[in-house]
Amino acid sequence: MEFLQPILGIFPAIKGVLLAIIPLGFLIFIHELGHFLAAKRCGVKVNTFSLGFGPKIIGFERGGTDYRLSLLPFGGYVQMEGETPGEQTGAEDEFASASVGSRAFIVIAGPLVNLLFGILAYWFVFGIGLDYNSAELVKGLTGATLVDKQSEEQVNQQVENQEEVQIGWMAEDSPAVAGGLLSGDVVVSINGEDVNSWTTLTTIIYTSPEKELEFIVDRNGTQKTLTIVPKVDKSPRGDIGKISVSKTRDVIVNQVEENSFAANAGLKVGDQIDTINGEKIYDVPYFEPTIWDPGLEWLGMKYQSLYQNIDEKDHIQLGIIRNGERITVQFPLEWQIKVRVQKGSTADKAGIIDGDVIASVNGEEVDSHSLYTFTQSTPNYVFDLGLLRNGTPTTVTINPEEYSNKDLKTSFFGIVWTTYLSGMKLSPLQMPLPKYNMIEAAGMGLHTTWLTFTSVSNLLKKLISGQVSPKFLSGPLGIGTMTSEMFDRRIGMASILFFVGFISINLCIVNLLPIPIADGGQLLFFAMEKIRGRSLPQKAQAIIQQISIGLLLALFIYITWYDILSLIDRISG
Repeated sequence: MEFLQPILGIFPAIKGVLLAIIPLGFLIFIHELGHFLAAKRCGVKVNTFSLGFGPKIIGFERGGTDYRLSLLPFGGYVQMEGETPGEQTGAEDEFASASVGSRAFIVIAGPLVNLLFGILAYWFVFGIGLDYNSAELVKGLTGATLVDKQSEEQVNQQVENQEEVQIGWMAEDSPAVAGGLLSGDVVVSINGEDVNSWTTLTTIIYTSPEKELEFIVDRNGTQKTLTIVPKVDKSPRGDIGKISVSKTRDVIVNQVEENSFAANAGLKVGDQIDTINGEKIYDVPYFEPTIWDPGLEWLGMKYQSLYQNIDEKDHIQLGIIRNGERITVQFPLEWQIKVRVQKGSTADKAGIIDGDVIASVNGEEVDSHSLYTFTQSTPNYVFDLGLLRNGTPTTVTINPEEYSNKDLKTSFFGIVWTTYLSGMKLSPLQMPLPKYNMIEAAGMGLHTTWLTFTSVSNLLKKLISGQVSPKFLSGPLGIGTMTSEMFDRRIGMASILFFVGFISINLCIVNLLPIPIADGGQLLFFAMEKIRGRSLPQKAQAIIQQISIGLLLALFIYITWYDILSLIDRISG
């Protein structure tokens, strides 16, 4: 039956994509609703207003319009009288018979509704309050860094470090190292393009496999010029560039357990970790058992190396920054693998509780490495977990035959673990997020809309110039997959709503492009008609529309093909 697993595995993915396409369908529907309302306002007869595409399921007729619900509920369409050149008769209620101004109003109403929805979505997100996931999404899509102004004044240097595109760890055999890049370098520009966000940097590298890139970096206040050639990495969309670097993130102490070695040494929540055993820390150390997965790339190897270097000694020495002052503390080394238990899971039913520390398996002591090795064996026999519960040893028996369907897919029988280092837990520095009243939120919505226009315009320029291939674009399937992943990750409604608003504004921009079949193309024709004093011949309009439809259909198939390849790769991976 194993050969059926890849086939069966595709159905949840397809379900998720179909559910995720619904927001896209809604955006298309309100776009068409804009056309519909504007047409009614201008006295143009609307023959059909459909919610969805394909065969009609149910509907009714009123005022000469067939309102229908169609089979495929992803979007909708409006069919106006005399809209197609070959069907025009010259009747007063035809689209072609309306004034140029009325036709332009009808055409622009669709993109305008998408723009307004995007602004309202942004306004709502800023108004109800950001979380860290949505703030990261805003930064990734638009480049905007959202930081509480009061906190920014208090910790100005930390905020500056968070905004800089600073190189952290690098793979030893990476193109970055070969090109002379050093950890701590701040990337100023690449090939003359300012790099003001990590998204900008990764996009340039991603789209430049085996191309010489001129990096200008700031190294301790001095600018240096480096030449780096990204190596080729294979992906479902073709060759992509890769230089194997991570960004710098300030690391802080997120939690200190009472009476632990860290607490007794005076470590405090909020302390910034600068070095561990003399080694500069550029990113958050990750010590979970999963770092021993042999399939991990270079960053996983870095985590392993850091773990092993710490584990070699009986004590750990930390260089910390507290209120601008550098302090060195040292205390005994102790690893603790603490668990969090999914309610209703096999582990929960066996009596394991949140906060238990895994000490042994079947009577043998385990560490991060040996625990990972054991969990990957997928035991199908009864086994004992030795635990420490509030310092008291206890043993719990796990019977795989009692497997619960409530076990998390990413867990071990419902167990998720966190590794504490001598009683402390580390995390990235997260600056306090700003809070806006409804007026300030409206202003932020407009500002972020402008940043969205800027971001999309830059991408369009790169597409036109050939710097970016259309195969890296996403169509409805790709957008649906991304939205589905957001639902799966449960990152919150603020993030999902912002993403949908971003797509809505994208639809506005794309529809206003001067492509004959798009709304922008029609506006261009109307401008030409106004200048010439007469419209293009119907035959010429029909030919242009047919050619445009063919080209757009070919582009849609091209983009969708790569979306399908990416989806298959996610499912099989």
